[in-house]
Amino acid sequence: MNRKTARVVGFIGKTFITTGLLLLGLVVYQLWGTGIETRRTQSALRQEFNRIIVTTEPSRAGGASAFLPVTDALALIEIPSINIVKIIVEGITPKDLRRGPGHFPKTPMPGEIGNSAIAGHRTSYDAPFGNLNTIAPDDIIYVTTTKGKFAYTVKDVSVVEPSKTSVLANTPQVATLTLITCHPRFSTSQRLVVRAELTSTTPTATPTSTTTPTTTIPQVVEATPPEVISDVSANDFGKWFSDTSAIFPTLLCGALLIALASSRKLIRNRISRRVTSHRASSVTTYALLSIPFLVTLFYFYRYINLLLPAGA
Repeated sequence: MNRKTARVVGFIGKTFITTGLLLLGLVVYQLWGTGIETRRTQSALRQEFNRIIVTTEPSRAGGASAFLPVTDALALIEIPSINIVKIIVEGITPKDLRRGPGHFPKTPMPGEIGNSAIAGHRTSYDAPFGNLNTIAPDDIIYVTTTKGKFAYTVKDVSVVEPSKTSVLANTPQVATLTLITCHPRFSTSQRLVVRAELTSTTPTATPTSTTTPTTTIPQVVEATPPEVISDVSANDFGKWFSDTSAIFPTLLCGALLIALASSRKLIRNRISRRVTSHRASSVTTYALLSIPFLVTLFYFYRYINLLLPAGA
């Protein structure tokens, strides 16, 4: 093998190794890195929700951030049997589900007559429904809104195809709750569906009341008019390039990564002029480039993940 061929083979080999490491890093980011953003958002939403419950109306003070919204806390879902406590937001787009479990906009609110549906990730973005598969019939699901705390009893747990929209069909005679997540874990090939029925209600306390009565008789709040509830899809979780605003930041971060990697030899050569030890110059070069490279790589993964279809 001549020198030119060896260089070509070496370049191809390095390219494959680099690509493999970048893909591995993306998987690691999706499994653990995405949870950083979601936990920060959930913390802000929880504070906002507590303020809403106290004042019975959301505060609109302050500005809203595209990545850290603090005025979208819709409800609190608690499943004690499987240790789930999360704030629910409105919407099931990829951007919505990055913040936490999302309420299907065209289904009734929890506590209303009809089928209130909520979707959530099972693997990425802090995996709010990560262990939903361990829930069992007769387990209790609590959903708290500004109108009260509603207890639902699990009636059925099933696995269906993503195209099966009947799980979202309205139930005009009874208040039901449907939780949806991907199945199996690390895959989007099927949907895990948990169906529960309202069994008790704790109304929101009024300022003049000293105690808040709890009743085992389901008391539903004013329901969404049936005519505004239309067909929705259990597979409507976003597609490729659903967040086009992330295209430019992805390209910018990619260019910065290439620039940082390309500058390694140049920086090492300049350091070598002052440091006689080859090892010392290499270590110094990597020390100088490691922090900006890792920070840029994190944001590169963050933005490129926004361009991918919604993950599990």
